[in-house]
Amino acid sequence: MLSRLIFLLPLALACGEPTNEPDPQTQAWSARYQAGRTAFAESRFAEAEQAFRQALDLAGAFPPGDRRFDRTLHQLAQLHVMQGQLAQAESLYQHLRALQEALPDDDGDKALTLDKLADTHRLLKRPAEAEVLYRLVLAYQQAHQGDPEVATTLKKLATTYRVRDLHAQADSLGRRAQAFKLRAQAHAYFVQGQYQKAEPVFHSALALQERYFGGDHPDLSRTCYYMGRLYDAQDRYRQAEYFYRRALALASAKDPDRIQVALDALIARAASPAN
Repeated sequence: MLSRLIFLLPLALACGEPTNEPDPQTQAWSARYQAGRTAFAESRFAEAEQAFRQALDLAGAFPPGDRRFDRTLHQLAQLHVMQGQLAQAESLYQHLRALQEALPDDDGDKALTLDKLADTHRLLKRPAEAEVLYRLVLAYQQAHQGDPEVATTLKKLATTYRVRDLHAQADSLGRRAQAFKLRAQAHAYFVQGQYQKAEPVFHSALALQERYFGGDHPDLSRTCYYMGRLYDAQDRYRQAEYFYRRALALASAKDPDRIQVALDALIARAASPAN
């Protein structure tokens, strides 16, 4: 019986749905794109550029809006940045930005293009232009990414002020970045279950935000929410409720962290006879 099953299995596979083999255009693009990436990683820039340009020509035959064209253009622009060819990189990123103009503001590829174009403007010593783009990137990151990404962009944004001798604004952004970095570190401890390590780092982030931005700054909402979760996980109901309520008072109307849900669950659990 076993031999019969083994015999029938290849036959069943052979008679099943045909596999979707990539078309020759896709295979050719993938081969040149990967060759470009390999050469780029090994600092063989001339080879990388040739491969990326060939991949770009192949990607041009894909349907309009195909992300493989954007991805190839991005790699080619980064190659120019690495070689200090900033004008060429800027031109490619401007072209890519125009191609992505119709994409929604919450599109990750669109945000990446803006970030890299801002980096190029900063390297070209055009900080005011870079600032405009970094603020668009920051809005995307605060809605869709985490504290490490936000901290990185805040630091970049700070440099656009510092080179214009706007040191007070630069220092303020630097402190915001430091608070986000601390909060990210504390949250990492929290998700690992290292509550004793997380608590003092959360308090450091909160103290930094309160000292320099006041007790009603929007940045404090998520810090307080995370602290509420920390105490909630330890059944320290009084502290958890305090920070949840404080976070809720500072949160936007949309409550992206679902603070109200967490607070309601906490109150119900604290009122349970088991507690």
